[in-house]
Amino acid sequence: MQIDLARVFMSTLPMLAELQRILSRLVITADITPNYLISHVCGVDVSYHMNSAFCAAVNMNRNSFEVVETQESRSDIEFPYISGYFMLREASPIFTTLKKLESSFDVLIVNGHGVLHPRRMGLASFIGLLVDKPTIGIAKRLLCGVEDGDGYVSIDQNICGKKITGDGHNYVYLSVGHKISLETSINLVIGLFREEGRIPEPLMTADLMSKKSRSLYLSRQKK
Repeated sequence: MQIDLARVFMSTLPMLAELQRILSRLVITADITPNYLISHVCGVDVSYHMNSAFCAAVNMNRNSFEVVETQESRSDIEFPYISGYFMLREASPIFTTLKKLESSFDVLIVNGHGVLHPRRMGLASFIGLLVDKPTIGIAKRLLCGVEDGDGYVSIDQNICGKKITGDGHNYVYLSVGHKISLETSINLVIGLFREEGRIPEPLMTADLMSKKSRSLYLSRQKK
C-alpha cells in the first residue's frame, strides 16, 4: 500500500493554521531592549537546491557593519514550500545554524514575515519565539494586508508592517517578529541599508553566504 504523503501533509494544514493562531498570542510587539542599547544585529537566510537547505547566519555590529561571527549549515528539506506556512520549511535550518553562534546578538533579522501574516505568525515570529530574542521580519512581497499612502500595511485595520525603501528603487516589507516594536524595527532597519543595498546589510550578507555555500557544495559534488 502506497501512502500519498503530500495528501497526508495537506490534511494537517487546518491544524497547523490553528497552531499559528494560538502561537500568535504569545508574540510581544513592544520593546524589550531599548533602541540605544542595540549594538549587534544578526541576519539569517536560507538558500536551496533540490532537497538541500543551505543556511547562513551573520552577526554584525550595527554601526560599523563589522562582521563579528558567521555560521553555516546544510540540512535536508523536511517540508515543501506552502505560502503562509514558511516556518515549517525554514525554522529547522535556521534554528540549527543559530545554535552554532558563540557570540551574542541583540536583534535577529529573518528573511520572512513576522506578524504581517494572515494568522499573525510568520517565520520571523515563530523563530523569535524559539530563540526568545527581539526579531524582525523582512520580506520582498506581501502575503496579505492593505498598504496606505505612507507605506504602512494594515490587517483588519491594525497596522502590522511597513514598506521600507532603500537607496534606489528597492523596497522590502518589514514587520515585528517578536519582542520589539514596529517603530524601533523601522528605525533600526533603515540604518542597516548600505548605499544601493536592496535589503538590510546583515540579511544581505547572510543571503550571499548561503548562496556561496550552496555553490561550493555543488562544485564539490561535480568532482
